[in-house]
Amino acid sequence: MPTRPNILYIFTDQMRGDALGSLPGSPVISPNLDGLSDSGITFTRCISNSPLCVPARVCLMTGQLPRENGIWSNRSGGDEHGPSHVRNIRDAGYSTAVIGKTHLWRHSASGKRGLHVKEMDHNLAAWGFDYRLEVNDPIETAWMGCYYTDYLESKGLLEAHRRYMKDWVRDAYSGDATPWDQPPAPVPEFDDIDSFVGRSTVEWLQNYDSNQPFYLQVQFTGPHDPFDAPQQYRDRYDASLLDAGISDLPQPPMSPVVKHRLQQSSAVAHATVEQRQLWRVGYYANITLIDEWIGKILATLEGTGMLDNTWVIFTSDHGEMLGDHGLWSKANFYQQSIHVPCILRPPKGSLRNGVSGWRSSALIEQVDLPVTMLDIAGGEALQDSLGQSLLPYVDLDPNDPKASQGKQAVISELFGESTICTDDYKLTVRVDDDLPRQLFDLKDDPKELRNVVDDDSYRNKIASLIADHLAPIRSRINEEQLAGYREYIRTTGNLN
Repeated sequence: MPTRPNILYIFTDQMRGDALGSLPGSPVISPNLDGLSDSGITFTRCISNSPLCVPARVCLMTGQLPRENGIWSNRSGGDEHGPSHVRNIRDAGYSTAVIGKTHLWRHSASGKRGLHVKEMDHNLAAWGFDYRLEVNDPIETAWMGCYYTDYLESKGLLEAHRRYMKDWVRDAYSGDATPWDQPPAPVPEFDDIDSFVGRSTVEWLQNYDSNQPFYLQVQFTGPHDPFDAPQQYRDRYDASLLDAGISDLPQPPMSPVVKHRLQQSSAVAHATVEQRQLWRVGYYANITLIDEWIGKILATLEGTGMLDNTWVIFTSDHGEMLGDHGLWSKANFYQQSIHVPCILRPPKGSLRNGVSGWRSSALIEQVDLPVTMLDIAGGEALQDSLGQSLLPYVDLDPNDPKASQGKQAVISELFGESTICTDDYKLTVRVDDDLPRQLFDLKDDPKELRNVVDDDSYRNKIASLIADHLAPIRSRINEEQLAGYREYIRTTGNLN
């Protein structure tokens, strides 16, 4: 039995920060995540450093912002030979493993139709993973191969699954998407992709017998659409009781990204209350399914005697709009898109003086997580990362004022834009020249309904936010990568 603690890093895809059942007023059924919250610290103001899959995941691997690692969209993957907290943890004496979706390289039909993840295994090895069982993003399973599609093929289910995925892609990118109409996966119960990830994790833990401590990433593909949980999970929710969210549409001035996203989702922008409620049923059902597998994973750890020596960290890459502000998916800087869950549970739930789990309103960001895990493992620090370890919070009394003190500002970046998030303001600018795109005064407008970027009374505030929080990190911009991304936009007309 290793004496150093194990690290279990559980990761969902596209899970909003308000979608934890342990939060006040939340309708989500997530008893196992609630249990983690009850024995750890739940950070209620964790911000994704990029509201899109590949950029967010590269930030979490490298401890760098998009301006540093150059990943501004899903068009390309991260540099597997660059900074990697996983490689540093491996080099500190840990056995490292990943099960699930990584999205560290370009998963798409563009130039990779028919590709199997086994052909990219060298990529994950270079990032530092000793054991690798990768699945595609569910969308890409329609035309690419992975361990999950192999499983479906062995059971004669692959054709039905791919037909389901292609139908979803056709609807999602039709310009008239109807996410509230998505049916469950067309496979038997627990043959869905997240059950495959959960079951594979349970089997890995049952068979783990090394004297080395382990670092295990478990990367579920949900609740990213399509919302494919079995019907029994949907049946646990009453749509009529669910809050339908923010129906107000963005008003001018609109940032170019928000305007573009609105044009892509006309049906969503005009969805009825009932449709938005049904949409939430499908989304929440996926979370409840994943939560059940998290319970099985934790029970396996406990049954093998490893739970008391394991740190459990839970988060997601970015959020989901669910029709709020007339938008679907993510890829914008509204709170629903960039706010993510974050739970830090020490071995034995050993918080200071044995206190039960508590919530911190400290403002943190996702690059803090790789720094924290390196701190736990005693690995070599990521050079010059803006991330800060969260371990000091574990020793705080929840009533200590420091327990809710975080950073003055955190950063989220995508598509060549940067957003500064503070306690009171959220400012989005073009990275190249700090041209303001969007400003929300969160004190007066917590729902982010009025973009006051053109209001002259905020001119000094905009200038001070840029001077205080962006000017000091301007030198971190990878100018070559940014120029390459701008050229990509010019030549393709695409942001992503």
